[in-house]
Amino acid sequence: MIAIIQARMSSSRLPGKVLLPLGDGLVLDQVVKRARLFAEQVVVCTSTDPDDQAIEEHCEQRGVVCVRGPLDDVFERYRLALSDPRVRRCDWFARVTGDCPLLSPELARFLMGNIEASDHYLCVRHEALPRGLTAEFIKTEAFLRIDAAQLDPPEREHVTLHLYENPELYRCRFLDPPIQLRYPELRLTLDYQEDYMVLQELFAGAADITAEEAILRLNSDQELRSKNAHCFQKVAR
Repeated sequence: MIAIIQARMSSSRLPGKVLLPLGDGLVLDQVVKRARLFAEQVVVCTSTDPDDQAIEEHCEQRGVVCVRGPLDDVFERYRLALSDPRVRRCDWFARVTGDCPLLSPELARFLMGNIEASDHYLCVRHEALPRGLTAEFIKTEAFLRIDAAQLDPPEREHVTLHLYENPELYRCRFLDPPIQLRYPELRLTLDYQEDYMVLQELFAGAADITAEEAILRLNSDQELRSKNAHCFQKVAR
């Protein structure tokens, strides 16, 4: 299993968010650190946009493989990553976004333990979780046989949309998360300045804070959890 983290500097709501300081490193460092707890290799895929040179340079300093591709075609970036000779061959890979510094290795291992031979895609039901905890697991063979020429712009941007919107072609399963994680009203992702303020407070207490510990902290601190409660999430369609 490998993890491929998509990251770019040109976020419209919080530009440069993946390289903001957080805990004992940067946001991207926190994502990489947690992905390494369940993946044999962690790869960052960013774009060829000049602004994303900073991401490649940061990865080089940290010894992380970085693959670059089109800014607006994230699907193609994943294709390029999977074909890069520096990237290990794998039957399955995890899709991770660079704005999830509280990615849960425990949740990832839960999903890995539930993969069935006939699966093509496996994830936890997003609506049952706080934003920012889970990875998506994709069977490499199924992903590589997608005809990229047939994809529309949302499918190119959101990478796995084509898989779960075509259940007649792919077996996609969405599992219920462990009960201790079922707090969908919480936000642990990074899209807005308010999200960053919440994450800074969480990481100030412990640089290695886990998603599970963050949930406990937010549930015991109404003032902290209210700081980003009004933020909304962009949807694929």
